[in-house]
Amino acid sequence: MRSASSVCVEVGAGHVACGVFSPGTSGGLVLEDFAVERHGADPREEGEWFGRTAEALAVVANRVGRSDPVALVIPGHLALTQFIRTPSVAPAQRAKIIPFEAAQAIPYPLGEVGWHYRVLADDGQELELRFTAVKLAVMERLCAAAGAAGLVVQQAVTSGDALQAAFRRNYAGVSEPVLLADLGAHSTALLLVERERCQMRTLALAGNALTQALADEFGLEVAAAESIKVRALGVAPAGRPAARPAAQRLTDRHLAQLQGEIRRFTASCQRQAGAPAPTALYVTGGGSLLAGLPEALAEQLAVRVERFDPLRRVEVSAGAATSGAADSAPLLANLVGLAGWPERDQAEGVALLPPARRQQLVFRRRQPWWIAAAVLLVLALIPPAWQGRRLARETEAKAVALEARLRPWRATVLRNADNLAKLQQVQAQIAALQGVAEAKSRWVGLLADLQDQLGEVEDVWLDRLQLVRLPPPGPGLRAGSVPEAPGLELVLSGRLLDADNPGSKVSAESEERVRQLLAGFTRSPFIAAVKDERFDNSQPGLLRFDCTLVIKSAAAVASR
Repeated sequence: MRSASSVCVEVGAGHVACGVFSPGTSGGLVLEDFAVERHGADPREEGEWFGRTAEALAVVANRVGRSDPVALVIPGHLALTQFIRTPSVAPAQRAKIIPFEAAQAIPYPLGEVGWHYRVLADDGQELELRFTAVKLAVMERLCAAAGAAGLVVQQAVTSGDALQAAFRRNYAGVSEPVLLADLGAHSTALLLVERERCQMRTLALAGNALTQALADEFGLEVAAAESIKVRALGVAPAGRPAARPAAQRLTDRHLAQLQGEIRRFTASCQRQAGAPAPTALYVTGGGSLLAGLPEALAEQLAVRVERFDPLRRVEVSAGAATSGAADSAPLLANLVGLAGWPERDQAEGVALLPPARRQQLVFRRRQPWWIAAAVLLVLALIPPAWQGRRLARETEAKAVALEARLRPWRATVLRNADNLAKLQQVQAQIAALQGVAEAKSRWVGLLADLQDQLGEVEDVWLDRLQLVRLPPPGPGLRAGSVPEAPGLELVLSGRLLDADNPGSKVSAESEERVRQLLAGFTRSPFIAAVKDERFDNSQPGLLRFDCTLVIKSAAAVASR
């Protein structure tokens, strides 16, 4: 970073640290301000951890009083690092091969993670790659928490990468292979650095494991056990004189596990990558403050063990010194590494951010150019705008003159439209009257036909003549079709006199006369059908009959 100053924030498992750096002389760094806030939340309780981290971010942002874009260090337990070997391909072909290898190496869909890769070695036969990935949902929550504190995240780097950069800045003269161990609260990052190569592994073994072991041993709350550990196991709880030896035993067991993991990591690097044996071990992080740690590891591993000095080539300002930067040196390694992040690796820091955040950063970087382009565009548009305004005034004057000429014609058009509307109303009234006249004529014709049929049969009369209007047709008409008028039916009830048999049941001849009467109804041009025929001969000398006449529609009658 070559800007006037850079704000770096480390989100650890149990703390949040912030450092403000500015360029020093001869390419060095100056720590201008520093703040750290410890919260001690258990990262395994994800909701609580994110909440406490957001609160700690707000605290450190308030202390340093900066709202600049920040670079973020991601804790090791949130990041995934994978090393693979694949047949070497030409650089032009890597764009096709790398995503495939990433999908195989990263155990999540690539759309759910932010990831990047780094080529560690390429001998022409085999390509050694390192993939780094972080879940986008996690990054979004971290960026949102930083945003709530007034900090805009512009890049994110894992703690392992930041520690490697810090080592290369502070120990530039070291050429032999060395081990770096960042002993955090929830995880431990191991790095084997050999010139430009770096093997990395994150262990679940960390300071919280020792704290939990102390709490279980003494039956204490986690906070009390953490206090014992922080005080380097110097004082036992009241009433428990055996606490110190027991605590030391647990510490020794913790250190034994740590040196065992370091041996396995070193052996794995030598076996798989052909790395040489390290000549030294540098420890940092909160866990490195454990009393006797360098001596115990040096005895077990038979290498030189030193506490990593992140301020070895960093100048500390008076303000940062007052804020306790020297006392918190183990928490500064990743911040120093991020502040001195190489320019060539800037794309890696952006790749871990969510896509929406990356787009916002691109917009922020291009915003000054967009503003300048907008200003130039406005200036370029002033002459055309002036000319356009002049033409608009001329056109407006012509339009006013034309409107004055068209006004009489518009009045005529309005009168014509009004007359056409009145004409349509009159036509509708005429059509209604014609319908009434046609309906009257049809009913006269229908009743005359009924009268003729009754006269032909003789000795027959009607008791009831009822008009029934059927319900209108239901939905389902074709688009554009005209709905039909509701149908009409006539319900008839009548009787026929059997003059030859006045004292007994009517004869079959009388029933046939009634059937002829009904059949004659169907010959009428106004009747479509006869239905619901019923006969009752229970009364001597009389045959009662009922039926329903279906009246044809006006359109059907007109079509005959």
